[in-house]
Amino acid sequence: MSFKSLSVQDAVHSISNGAMIVDVREQDEFDQAHLENAILVPLSSVSAEKINELNPANKTILIHCRSGKRSKVAANVLISQGYSGEILELDEGINAWIESDQPVISNI
Repeated sequence: MSFKSLSVQDAVHSISNGAMIVDVREQDEFDQAHLENAILVPLSSVSAEKINELNPANKTILIHCRSGKRSKVAANVLISQGYSGEILELDEGINAWIESDQPVISNI
């Protein structure tokens, strides 16, 4: 099992096809800016069990963080724990998303 790193445009396409967005940053980062409908699961609490609870329909998941480092770690954690769903990862994180003029939501 492996994960696939996506460009912003490929991520937009995956989201439009129903991928569940998992943000693995911390709460303060999420509050500043996040993708619409993203579910916050900080890297320290990422587990296959947690994702299965949040995603009982076993949708494709799209993991992202700020720059792409934590999302890759999270994807590898899920794989090592036997997660069976399709895992996508936003290669350069929300930074690339924002640089591409994609919309974000702020809680501030």
